[in-house]
Order: sequence, then C-alpha cells, then structure tokens
Amino acid sequence: MTSKQIEPATDARTAQIAIITKIAQIATAVGWQANEPAMELAGQIVSVLAANPEQIDRFMAEGTELFLDGTLNCENGSLTYRAISGSILSPSDLRTSKGSQQ
Repeated sequence: MTSKQIEPATDARTAQIAIITKIAQIATAVGWQANEPAMELAGQIVSVLAANPEQIDRFMAEGTELFLDGTLNCENGSLTYRAISGSILSPSDLRTSKGSQQ
C-alpha cells in the first residue's frame, strides 16, 4: 500500500483512529491548560499506555482524569523523558528514586 492509498475501514482501524484522536485531544487540552507542548504530553500518554495497555479502556473513558490521579505520570511509562535538569532519564530511574517497581 502506498502512502497515498487509504486503508479500508474496519472495526480495528476505527478503534486505532479513535485512540490516536483521543490522545491528540487530551494532550492538546492538558497542554493548553498547563502551558506545556501537546506533543510532549502525547508522548507521555503513549509511553504510559504502551507500558500499561490495561489502562487503554480507562483512558478512552476518563481522559484527563488519568493525569489527575497520577496514572499518566512519567514513572509509569516505558519511554525516556527529559527531566527538569535537562537530563534524559528512563522511567525505571524515576521508579527507583521513588522506591517503586514496575
């Protein structure tokens, strides 16, 4: 399939589009409220959902609530992130410093 061809609609494809759209919407809303870049927040959401796929249904239903209750905190993710100091850290480093495991 070339990049100009459109994949036929399927239930799986519709679900994929819905998840990506929801991530973009939530990242944009939270980013606007927090004065933070939405792309950074979208990456944080992807990082946490990749590490915790059991949270996908909850994310789709509750959205921003997962930021408020700490579910979408960096230490719960799987991707590296930039700390306030400018260092690139792994979520496992943060979990270790907080005394938690995943």
